[in-house]
Amino acid sequence: MKRIYYILCLAMLVTACKREDKSAELIAEYQALNERVSEEFQQAESPQQADSILKVFINEAFALQQAQPESEAAYVILSDLFYVLSMEQKEQAFSILNPDSLEAHELQRAYDAFQAEKKTAVGLRFTDFNALTQDQNEVALSDFVGKSDFLIVDFWASWCGPCRRSMPALKELLLKHSDRLAIVGVSVDESEESWIQAFEALELTWPQIRDAKEEGSKAYGITAIPHTVLISRDGTILAHNPSHAEIEELLK
Repeated sequence: MKRIYYILCLAMLVTACKREDKSAELIAEYQALNERVSEEFQQAESPQQADSILKVFINEAFALQQAQPESEAAYVILSDLFYVLSMEQKEQAFSILNPDSLEAHELQRAYDAFQAEKKTAVGLRFTDFNALTQDQNEVALSDFVGKSDFLIVDFWASWCGPCRRSMPALKELLLKHSDRLAIVGVSVDESEESWIQAFEALELTWPQIRDAKEEGSKAYGITAIPHTVLISRDGTILAHNPSHAEIEELLK
């Protein structure tokens, strides 16, 4: 009996070691892929080439994650990749995982963001949320929807360099299409003072509200900024992060 028990324990140990080895191999492959892509990025001669390299990386990295989708390595890779995966890839990845394991692997926030993304996908009606004005008055996103043909909801922050650099182009877009387009800025700043100083320094002319309770960020699954949402007069979500060329095309 002892011998049978010993053999069973040994078999379980060997199996566990094999799983750990496989997981370590997967991480090693992922690290090698990262190193290779980093070198290719440095040699990229145009933004288009860099975009192409990124797409290849995402697909290859996701294939590695899917090779052992329930391994420890897969959780690590998914955590790294989440922000660049397509909705279809996120759906595929999360459909396999045990929801009870997400918190332990620091993926619960990503999963919640994914669920919010699905609820605010293009073609669906906008999700309302409350935020604060500079005077500490509570307003809702619905207070701005329907007042113009198109509304850009711009999630940003005072500390976000890309957000600040995008403001001149937004000003130009609004000036050109002020008869049909409106913008509302939604700050994710924790500091009210930093937020106010920033929008005053940038001389922003459109309404500014602060997502003090993170209602908007959670409702739209905002995991990176700047993030813009384009909403039609009837409240339909038309696009997430549309380029200015795409907005111009819709405004025609």
